[in-house]
Formats: sequence, C-alpha cells, structure tokens
Amino acid sequence: MIFRRKLRYVLVEASGEIDVNDAYTAEKLKRGIQSFMGQLPYFKANPQISAQLDGRTFILSMNRGYDRNVVLALAFVKSLDGKKIGFYTLKTSGTIKSLKGRKDRRAKKA
Repeated sequence: MIFRRKLRYVLVEASGEIDVNDAYTAEKLKRGIQSFMGQLPYFKANPQISAQLDGRTFILSMNRGYDRNVVLALAFVKSLDGKKIGFYTLKTSGTIKSLKGRKDRRAKKA
C-alpha cells in the first residue's frame, strides 16, 4: 500500500523585502520558526519554502495537521538577520495553484 504525503501550503507576505531563494535567508527563517515551535514539532511539521512569488510574498509548505503551529510560530518571528520584519498569512490551501490564483487576484485589485 502506497501512501501519498499530504501537504498544506501557506501564502505568506512579509512587511519588507525578503529573498527566500537565498539559502542563508531561508535557513534563518527556518531557525526562527524552529525557535518558537521547538525541535520535535518542527521536525514533524517539516516546513519548506516552495516558491517566491515576488519580493515580499512566498509560499511555505508543511505536513498537513501542523499548518496552524507553523503559522503561529511564523507570526512570532519579528527579526531576520538583524533586520526588523514581520510575517503574516494571507491564505492556507492544499494546492499551490490556488495560492498563486489568490496572489493574482490581489494584484488585480490594487
């Protein structure tokens, strides 16, 4: 019996510019999340950066069932590499496609 890994995706917007494609910045973000979650819940959640949509918006993936914990820990991250920055969640979904559609709709409104 083959089981598929179920993931949840979170559309996150930062208060300032952030380049999560940079390995150093991505690692600092993961360490910030881990410091609030703890090691065992962080390991079970396994948050990963899936895509960067623009300078302030990116998609974070994690195991299903741990999305609330990751979103809460992400809200507590207030600085990254000595710079003040805040993160807030725009939407949580089971597919990246719906999150990209949400980002496109927000861009058309503005």
